[in-house]
Amino acid sequence: MNQQIYVIIPLFTLLALFLYLYIRKAYAIRRVCAMSVPDKLERLNQITIPFGFEYRLSQDIFTSRPDAWQRECGYTDLYDRQAPFFHMIFDCEPIYFDYNGETWLIELWKGQYGITTGCEIGVYKSDRIISKGNRTRTLFHAVSDKEMPFLSLTLLKDALPLNRLCERHWWLTGFSVGKYTEPEELDMKISIIFPSSEMCTAFAAGLKETGYPHSSFYQSGEAVAFTFSRPFSPQPFLRRSRYSRWIQLKNRILLSLFLKLTKPFYFTIDQLLLLYEYLPILFRHILRLKRTGKKRGHRYEH
Repeated sequence: MNQQIYVIIPLFTLLALFLYLYIRKAYAIRRVCAMSVPDKLERLNQITIPFGFEYRLSQDIFTSRPDAWQRECGYTDLYDRQAPFFHMIFDCEPIYFDYNGETWLIELWKGQYGITTGCEIGVYKSDRIISKGNRTRTLFHAVSDKEMPFLSLTLLKDALPLNRLCERHWWLTGFSVGKYTEPEELDMKISIIFPSSEMCTAFAAGLKETGYPHSSFYQSGEAVAFTFSRPFSPQPFLRRSRYSRWIQLKNRILLSLFLKLTKPFYFTIDQLLLLYEYLPILFRHILRLKRTGKKRGHRYEH
């Protein structure tokens, strides 16, 4: 009899848990279906803005806000080296250049961020000229509003656009939740309009220093255009190791779980609102899209 109790109690507990989750999900689905599209947009952005992001219904993507709290954290090479520990497998391309007595950095990223495919352009600078040997050990700061260039990007997979963004920004990003991609399958078409032609020329010199041949980019006045496909910069060790393959396998498994949990919905706005009502812990985890650092107790992940 005692042995039967040891079997019955765990089975009863599992059955009760399954029934609870089933009822909870059914209730969450009804709540999401009862909302109008404007209500969904308002609700989702209320939730995501504290994370530094806003949802764009026109492209079904998330993008970073100019006033995102991550702006105070800056950038250092350590973030890229630690990225695989946070399920982020991407190609990165730091482009350094000296201008007006300061070393600037415009870095590009494209790849898989957990269950999200995305890309980024970050604009940073130091307060002095940094020697080449010390650049990867320097903490760069996000540029001010008046220093922000006009950025334009198109993320392509198999020659088809996943997102297009164009605005003045210090950190322009586009993230598609619920998609899986290998970084090498992605191309970023980029154009940047700088405050002056001198600054544009300095950036073009940085492109050449990084490894881009002159024929691979177009410069005219304050504007430059090029494509980021295969990175010319050496990639962090973990990105080149078997560990990154293991992380990508885990990302595929997590993505499959996400799609099952968010059935019957297929649009990001519905999927995430369902998760917010159904499993809020998982929702918060998805919104941590990149990087590590600290600010007011937050983990710097965008």
